[in-house]
Amino acid sequence: MLVTLMARMQAISQMHAAQYNMMRNNMAMMGMMRSLPSFGGNMESLHALDTQFVLNNAQNQMLYQMASAQEKALAQRMAQEAKEHKISYSA
Repeated sequence: MLVTLMARMQAISQMHAAQYNMMRNNMAMMGMMRSLPSFGGNMESLHALDTQFVLNNAQNQMLYQMASAQEKALAQRMAQEAKEHKISYSA
């Protein structure tokens, strides 16, 4: 049961890390939009940055969904383990 709890906490940590990375990526995208004149009309550079931001967001969303699914599965497993291995406090 302890191993399951540790794995669930790790999954929750991964979810939070993915959310934080998505937030940072979106903030970087907004910062880039504020500084568009600094590109000097170099559309290739702008396209490369935009593509990288989109790929990073997609990767972080996938990591978040995987960690979320792991957390849900581990929560069910913990409930099942608690049900199967009841501790008798009357002993």
